[in-house]
Amino acid sequence: MSGMELSLGEFGDVRRARVGRDFLAALVGGQTPCLRKLGGSRAGEVRFGRFLRNSEVTMSAMLAETGRATGERVGGRHILAIQDTTELNFSAHRRRKQGFGTVGNGVDIGLFLHPVVAVDAATGGIMGLAGATVLNRTERRRTPRRKRVLSDKESRRWLDGAETAGRVLCGALSITVVADRESDIYEEFARRPANVELLTRAAQDRALEGGGRLFAACAAMATRERFVIDVPAKGNRPARQATVALGFGAVTIKRPCNGAARTLPETLRLRVVVVREVAPPDGAVPVRWVLLTTHRVASVAQARRILAWYRLRWIIEQVFRTLKGQGFAIEDSQVVDAATLAKLATAALIAAVRVMQLVRGRDGGTGQSLTDAFAAADEALIEALVVSLEGRTEKQKNPHPPGSLARAAWVIGRLGGWSGYSGGGYKPPGPKTMYDGLVKFDAIKQGWGLAPATGAAKNV
Repeated sequence: MSGMELSLGEFGDVRRARVGRDFLAALVGGQTPCLRKLGGSRAGEVRFGRFLRNSEVTMSAMLAETGRATGERVGGRHILAIQDTTELNFSAHRRRKQGFGTVGNGVDIGLFLHPVVAVDAATGGIMGLAGATVLNRTERRRTPRRKRVLSDKESRRWLDGAETAGRVLCGALSITVVADRESDIYEEFARRPANVELLTRAAQDRALEGGGRLFAACAAMATRERFVIDVPAKGNRPARQATVALGFGAVTIKRPCNGAARTLPETLRLRVVVVREVAPPDGAVPVRWVLLTTHRVASVAQARRILAWYRLRWIIEQVFRTLKGQGFAIEDSQVVDAATLAKLATAALIAAVRVMQLVRGRDGGTGQSLTDAFAAADEALIEALVVSLEGRTEKQKNPHPPGSLARAAWVIGRLGGWSGYSGGGYKPPGPKTMYDGLVKFDAIKQGWGLAPATGAAKNV
């Protein structure tokens, strides 16, 4: 499968592939983790349940399929491989759940989901899902964390994410793995793949070669520029603007005394970009970012570029919000056992990334082409749909150029029930509208493939 076709994989059997395709389409359009609702009937529920429980249907096969499709789209681009971990908490239904470990406070039950999302560094457009890991804490660890080998630590997922990015996105011009503070691990810098650069927000006040500590050295760096940035809303924190001071330099960090293998290099030379808020408002948590990177940073322009790439990490937070809240509400799933629910969560993640790709590209701001999300052969159908969906007035016309992702997103939004109007109090199409439109587009596409070439556009 290619482009935006709804596929979870082949799974060694044409029938399982078809059920997987139907299941993903139902997920995208249904906006629910309930198998009964996705199946549309008791028989449909049983069909999808058997599919998820089948031993041939694996998370690795799903991720291989979506990773292959993403890898096909990244050629010639600088790709940000953004990785992060989110908690899926199922304690509200714990009496019916089986095989789940603990999350968060060590009492609640659930899973941890760790995706790697590919984003075009130049445009900020989502290219697709590169990979993911699902963690289930079913065993209580007796060995203290600092004494465990890396392969036995949950933090191994950050190194695995970088390795996945380097393998799946190897056709890209360059790859930068972007992550927040939890990925500040000495081993990740020491063992990064040869075709991968790293950009990580520092969490550890590391010892430096020659004495001193990282954060003190960063605090002493001169301000090179001041400017204003937008700070997005998060939780109860409202969106605001912040004036920040920018500094940069280079540091040589020492290998930790505890927890790091003695086979690792004793020191690592890294560049650092420091972002400090100037005069934050009362009650606000000030912006204080120390960004470690393997990229060269020798000018203000290069430092600002590093900051811009780090700020695109917010995209993965939007994916999580769609998966857990605004979109699929995965934590409300009635699926009982952990293994099946892990597969459901993986499929929902794939669907959420695909939908957010359209939402983010809908206004043309990412400058993406149609083929970033669709097969090139889909353009003829999209143009036929433009003709049938446009109104008579200019405000009802598709304003985006042919061959652009925004033009296709306009079509998908209209198929999902959007009026076609933007601005002046009209809301653009959101995730649910895109869900509905994408499923309808897929159904139309199947009929289009069977239609005679002559006059097909007239019958859309």
